[in-house]
Amino acid sequence: MRLQRAFTLLEVLLAIAITATIGVASHQLLSGTLLTKEVSDRKADQLKSLQRLNQVLNRDIRQIIDRPIRDVFGDEQPPLLLESSDYPLEFTRAGWRNSPVTEDPRAELQRVAYRLEPIDSDICESARERLFRWGITEPDGDCLVRYYWHVLDRANDTEPSHQVVYELVERLEMEVLISQSSEAIGDSQDWYSSWPALTGADNRAAPVALRWRIELPPFGEIERLWLLAPGDLP
Repeated sequence: MRLQRAFTLLEVLLAIAITATIGVASHQLLSGTLLTKEVSDRKADQLKSLQRLNQVLNRDIRQIIDRPIRDVFGDEQPPLLLESSDYPLEFTRAGWRNSPVTEDPRAELQRVAYRLEPIDSDICESARERLFRWGITEPDGDCLVRYYWHVLDRANDTEPSHQVVYELVERLEMEVLISQSSEAIGDSQDWYSSWPALTGADNRAAPVALRWRIELPPFGEIERLWLLAPGDLP
């Protein structure tokens, strides 16, 4: 009579334990890899948004020029307005390129403005969608919106187009450096939080620099300084 050998209960339990250990370790490794990829993709997306903001600001502010406009009432407005209109920052810029195949070219000057809008407003809907993908389901703050007009001198029915240039901003401060010269005080440079200034400055003086301090939740406070080309804003 031939004896048949089989696994003992201890051997079966040991095999089950080894298999379970390998399964748990594999699951944890896979979960960790997926979580790392998710965090990495989120950080890369946030960095891409910051790079887009820098590109848009550089493109606009580096091309500020001396071109006043007419508002809807026909009044002349300066080339650069800081905290002096419906928008915290408004200016005229050059370099608005036409399509190379257009048959009806437009002006290559553009009036641009920046303003913070409440994150729960309709205009910030695209910002909320991106924040949700970043895992921020209840954002608190504002989105930064760029406005631009298709004509310089406005009529009553002229409305700006807009684009969200950053998803969530906690604080934004802007200042302009004004260079002025007079017989009484000589040459001087001072920072102003609004322009044209109501008091304390000759409004014919020249803005020579623009400074932003912006606080972004993922990156903290960022300060940017742009020099304005001499003679562009007399």
